Amino acid sequence: MYDFDTIIDHHGWASEKWAEVREVMGPDSDDVIALSVADMEFKTAPEIQEALHRAVDTGIYGYEYCTDAYYAAVQSWMLRHHHWDIKREWISVSDGVMTGVFTALRAVTHPGDAVIIQRPVYYPFTNAAVRNGLSILDNELVLGDDERYVMDYADLERKASDPRCTAMLLCNPHNPVGRVWSRDELSTVAQICLRNGVTMLVDEIHADFVYDGHEVTMFSTLGEDVAANCIEFTAPSKTFNLAGLITSNVVISNPELKRRFDIAADNVAGLSVNHFGLVACQAAYEHGEAWLNELRGYLDGNLDMLRSFAAAQEGVTLVEPEGTYLAWLDCRGLGMGSDELRDFMRNRARVFFDEGALFGDSGKGFERVNLACPRRMLEQACSGIAHALGERG
Repeated sequence: MYDFDTIIDHHGWASEKWAEVREVMGPDSDDVIALSVADMEFKTAPEIQEALHRAVDTGIYGYEYCTDAYYAAVQSWMLRHHHWDIKREWISVSDGVMTGVFTALRAVTHPGDAVIIQRPVYYPFTNAAVRNGLSILDNELVLGDDERYVMDYADLERKASDPRCTAMLLCNPHNPVGRVWSRDELSTVAQICLRNGVTMLVDEIHADFVYDGHEVTMFSTLGEDVAANCIEFTAPSKTFNLAGLITSNVVISNPELKRRFDIAADNVAGLSVNHFGLVACQAAYEHGEAWLNELRGYLDGNLDMLRSFAAAQEGVTLVEPEGTYLAWLDCRGLGMGSDELRDFMRNRARVFFDEGALFGDSGKGFERVNLACPRRMLEQACSGIAHALGERG
């Protein structure tokens, strides 16, 4: 019913992903496949496009506010898809999840405090901590012999008990390693943070993407005490490829915590979103379900292709994703350093990834693969890597 196979020509468009390829690789980079920045190579749902066309056709682009229908769409989506019954007054809008994270850090920490992150992790977490004058306590994820990541709870307890520590940034599902943390895992984290007075900031932007056998647990559904100690970040941007419309929803059930968040936002002139972002989010949550269901099936096929490719390559292993549309390839068996691996992929295989080293030292030797692309693009990327490995011998 929907088209996920057409390859879109990005030349002449202001695409961050493809502009980076041209900037780094130079003018002779037309054959390079970009599977890096985590936006999709698909057009968004036509139902969303139609809603945006109607908004454009009004010719009126003045100041906007969140309507009752907008809030109802957000609430309905979270209840239907995540069994999460949120109240309207819990929601603050933000022009992007990371803007919300920056604001939340200003609300619950002070310069000189420390924040826990779990590397290898989405690298803007590090930027947010550093730019807010915070020290980083890395509760590094542990990769087992089964190529599955788990949390080190003993280390987490030690770091949470550090008197400087006032917040923890959690990614669920985890970017880039693809874990969908179980309810029990999240409960353990929640209790450690409650015991130590550490406020949870939970990025759930990838919550709409899980693979069979897994289910996302929205953090505040763990109980009222947990909900009172957390700020959650959601958005339609990954789900429907709307990142450029910079619209996200921050959910805070604790009135005092929400007051602090809103004051922190006001102190930097407030958080807002643009008219088209509100229109797109509402349309996505009201009418985008069929498109998303079909997309999930397509992503399953892409993952199957990458899985078969990795199984056929000596020295390359797929860390099996449980969620997100990102995959984490363990290339340490190729025996290359980080710089050599980056240059091999870009110059020999002609594939441009987000390199694992970006996500912390524990990501060195890995590559993050964006699966949200037409299958022919992924096939070309896999063929390029296999050919380059064959030439390497």
